[in-house]
Amino acid sequence: MTEAQTLQKIEILKASGQLYMKHGIRSVSMDDLARHLGISKKTIYLYYENKEALVQDIVYAQIKQEAEEVANILATSKNAIEQMQKIAKMALRTLGEVSSGTMFDLQKYYRKQWEAITNLHKKLIFEVIKQNIELGVQEGIYRADINPEIIARLYGEIAFSIVNNDVFSMHDFGKQDIYRQAFQYHINGILSTKGEKLFKKLNSKSE
Repeated sequence: MTEAQTLQKIEILKASGQLYMKHGIRSVSMDDLARHLGISKKTIYLYYENKEALVQDIVYAQIKQEAEEVANILATSKNAIEQMQKIAKMALRTLGEVSSGTMFDLQKYYRKQWEAITNLHKKLIFEVIKQNIELGVQEGIYRADINPEIIARLYGEIAFSIVNNDVFSMHDFGKQDIYRQAFQYHINGILSTKGEKLFKKLNSKSE
């Protein structure tokens, strides 16, 4: 693949990801995507044999981007609480960018891609939250009597229940509102007395 072809494939991936996240996957046809990019549908098929292959690449690209952002958060935060607050902001932003229709389409019509993103996300979430809890315990801002592995697994299950339409209907609750409640539930359950004071101090600074 030439450099020009590589750049074109990246542009197709980026544009389709933006359209799918905003309008849903089923509602955006390959013809719509071609018109949006100003290229022929035949050109898209040079890189992707079908829509399923395109969606799969979008899923993996999104996970890679999130993993890189999380790695930066872990490396630049001053303490475990700050890590969790930045991760929460990232999650809220992502939930705001992805339409409920996109979530629905993935779960109903693209099960292979949905299962892939679920498995990779759960692995990422488990590793990050476990590491965060271990750090917080070491810093004395999380309770010493909690089991990092158990809490990390519980956090992952709660996180995915937010976007699971069988648990929360897209019509009854906003995904961001659910996540805010889940974050408060999580952080308040693991903070030590020292951590509660630091958490209040950090929140007062951000207000």
